[in-house]
Amino acid sequence: MKKLKITLLPALLMVALIWNSEATAQSKKKAAPKKATTKHQSKSETGFTKTPGGLRYKIVHHGSGTHKPEQGDHIEMNISYQVATNNGKDSLVFDSRKMSGDKPVPYQIVKPRGAGDPVEVFMLMVAGDSAVIRYPVTGLKQMNQYQPWMDTTGDVEYHVSLISVKTDAEEKKEAFEKAAKQKGIDDALLQEYFKAHGIKPEKTASGLYYVITEKGQADKKVTGGKKVNVNYTGMFMDGKKFDSNVDSSFHHTQPFQLEVGKGSVIKGWDEGLQLLNVGGKATLYIPSTLAYGATERGPIPANSILIFDVEILDLPDQDVVDDKIIKEYIAKNNIKATRTESGLYYVITQKGLGPNAKPGKKVTMNYTGKLLDGTTFDSNVDPKFSHVAPFTFQLGSGQVIKGWDEGVQLLNMGEHATFIIPSGLAYGPGGNHGIPPNAVLLFDVELVSIDK
Repeated sequence: MKKLKITLLPALLMVALIWNSEATAQSKKKAAPKKATTKHQSKSETGFTKTPGGLRYKIVHHGSGTHKPEQGDHIEMNISYQVATNNGKDSLVFDSRKMSGDKPVPYQIVKPRGAGDPVEVFMLMVAGDSAVIRYPVTGLKQMNQYQPWMDTTGDVEYHVSLISVKTDAEEKKEAFEKAAKQKGIDDALLQEYFKAHGIKPEKTASGLYYVITEKGQADKKVTGGKKVNVNYTGMFMDGKKFDSNVDSSFHHTQPFQLEVGKGSVIKGWDEGLQLLNVGGKATLYIPSTLAYGATERGPIPANSILIFDVEILDLPDQDVVDDKIIKEYIAKNNIKATRTESGLYYVITQKGLGPNAKPGKKVTMNYTGKLLDGTTFDSNVDPKFSHVAPFTFQLGSGQVIKGWDEGVQLLNMGEHATFIIPSGLAYGPGGNHGIPPNAVLLFDVELVSIDK
């Protein structure tokens, strides 16, 4: 599994619509209160130093480390950030302790991406240091990341505690040693499991175990680079399911599409699926070193051995599948929608009187996003999603999913519409947080304003 990533440039309020969810757009953001006239109260700048990139920072606790991180080094840290709002208070946007269960988050140092990137200060710290980092909200406007509820007289403020610093070589050596030890532990546990359950699996050189239950079509072998659809159920060794696309209780009963051997799934899947033919079924017994390793992943604890029942399906064209799903949905719900050439469907539910939205313009939207079963996965008008503030982005610049970039250009200011977006114009086979792979999405939207 890839390491947990965190957004380091101050792109603070990008919600699930943003394609680049490097991170922690995966956690829900706290919204700032509605705009007020109270001016943000200034804070003491005593002891702060300014960097060439415009950050002001202060080391509030000095650690005992001796090595300042350089490009390519690996750090662990606790980080939170808040932003000044129009009611004179700061709104906490992100706290890694809450997101990671009070564990430090890892990050590999890269060259600072420009003004306002706190990596510039990380590279001035040593292990054990704690720092406060500030950057003016006005700087966010230059990066198209300003939101209307932010106070332009205030700051984005980071609180960072640097836990450890390792060179890339040290990180790899430590990871290799831990993996080698864990591999032996996992294999012993699997042997005990097989003996207790009377299972006689095959074993690969990597340590993957498997049992083929149906051979499938011998002339259609799964190979690296081949796109396949998979039905699966994932379980722990105690039999408890943690995910499935054939069990409706997990709310995503669509085949999972992937390109085999490209690293889009865990190593045990990339290897195990290539042992099968189309139409084949198998059970894969995957040691943690070929799964998610020492990192927790949602309901999956660190160092978990995983068991998957998998079936390889013929691969239909996903665009065709989505279009059929959408047509059945609009027929069932008596919706009169218009289809664009790309496959996007839309309905204008309330006419607007303002100008048309054009590419390159900043537009402000209200929206609610749903799956076709009615499950709401995000909204900026529903308080339970904790970001009740209009959403602003630059139209046609790839800041949002393709279905939005196309659909919003069909609207006039003040217009309300419903978009029904095929997965190829949304999050595709990878899905997104709360959004299953290959999911058709429905958005109720309002074009609130267009910046001149």
